[in-house]
This record gives sequence, C-alpha cells and structure tokens, in this order.
Amino acid sequence: MTLFKFLSTYDHDYVVYYDFFHWPYGDKTFDQSLACVEKWINYLTQQNVDYIILPPIYELYCLIENGKLKIEHSRVLPLFKTYLLDECFKHSLVGKFGLLGDFADVEQAQPLIKKVEKTYTLASNQKAIKKFHSPFVYRTKETPLWKYYLTSLSYSNILVNKIIKFDLRYFKDAMVDTLIPLNYGYFHYQTTITKYLNLKKIRFHTLKKVEDIFVSFKLKEAQTYTVKIVYTGNCDFLTREKRLMWLLQKGKSTEIIFEKL
Repeated sequence: MTLFKFLSTYDHDYVVYYDFFHWPYGDKTFDQSLACVEKWINYLTQQNVDYIILPPIYELYCLIENGKLKIEHSRVLPLFKTYLLDECFKHSLVGKFGLLGDFADVEQAQPLIKKVEKTYTLASNQKAIKKFHSPFVYRTKETPLWKYYLTSLSYSNILVNKIIKFDLRYFKDAMVDTLIPLNYGYFHYQTTITKYLNLKKIRFHTLKKVEDIFVSFKLKEAQTYTVKIVYTGNCDFLTREKRLMWLLQKGKSTEIIFEKL
C-alpha cells in the first residue's frame, strides 16, 4: 500500500494480493513467509499480469535464487534491486551500508545483497576514494516494531519519532554512509529519517527515487486504471480506512473488487 502513493498517479491496472491472514510476515521464519509469497505469485501469474511487485527481500530472493522456486521470474519487477544498484551503491561515499528491517528480512538480506553487489562495478569516483570499502561493509539492525506503528499509531506520533531516532543512532555510531530500508513501509518515516541524519555523511534515498525507477521501466499504461484486491483473512478495515481508499481511487475511475480466497 505504501507504493500506491505513486502507483496511483499512473494509469495501470493493478491486482493487489493482500494476505491479511498471515500478516505480519517478518515475525515468521523466512521459509514460512516465502511459501505464502510463492502461493500468491502463482495466483497473480494465473491472472496473466505483466509484472509482479514483491516486498524487497522476496524480490531479491526470487530474482537471485530463481532456480529454487517454480516461478516465471521474468515477471518479477526488479524495483528494489535497481534501487540498490542505481541509488544506494552508485551514490555510496565509502561503501558502508546500514540495513534495517524485520527479523526475517535482516536474516536473509546480507547474503542476497552481497550477490547483487557482485554485479556492480565501482564508479570512477569511488575507485579514487582511498577509504572506500570494496567489497562493501554492512551493518544490520532489527526493527520489528516499525511495522506496528503504521497500523496502531500515526507515523508522525512523538513517541514513534523518538523510538525511530533511537534505532537510527546505531547507524550513526557504526559510521555507515547509506541507509537501506528492507521494507517499503519504512518510507513512511522518511521525513523523520532525513531530518535526523546528516545527509552529507549518511544518505537515505527516499520513495521518490523508487518512483523514478518505476517510471524508468516505461510500462504500458491504460486510459484509466482499475484495482482488484484479492485477500485472505479479515480485510473489513480496508473499507473503513478513508486515506487508503483515497490512495486506491486517487483521481481515477476505479473499480475495487473484494474476492475472498
């Protein structure tokens, strides 16, 4: 739903698979969550969608470890992988990265990102920096509570902001130069993050960069878009959340179909 902040401004047809029954994925083992993700990838493939947008770590896993899954990985849109290569890696100052995410995300992130790193060639200015780390250095921090703030509290809540700043202090102490969120939902906190960090020393590439990458794929647009939400569990709250409905229907002719699996 975070991505609908910009997806709703482009005329594509969207099929949203909302797995409320198994939420949150990050509190479960990666294998448990991956089984759920594989199930809804297969469903979306049967819907004959052109591309599938996955949560960051599952996208990397499907693209990198595609031999372990029986999916058509060419349908997986490399949104987060491109974000890593074209923004995080390309604009790194000394090759030190901070990864923040949920339990399952942090567990899988570093080995997967290291495999992405192998496809990256240092820019000429990076090669000229004597203190540049190659291979890259990573620092990780588990932030399991961040996802709950989005549903239980406002992300602008004073308490939420204080806890986020407390978690970010770890990366300041570790002297990383680039912060990488392993969950698209964390972009809701980008105002707090960018205000707290000294962006001359620690860079955080915001949701606008993700949008620019999405546009660069030049996907075929329709005259109007429709949204179909397929869900598991209880999703009555979707009809109660006015802000969410506004994102789904933002200035477009939109039909939303709820289909319980």
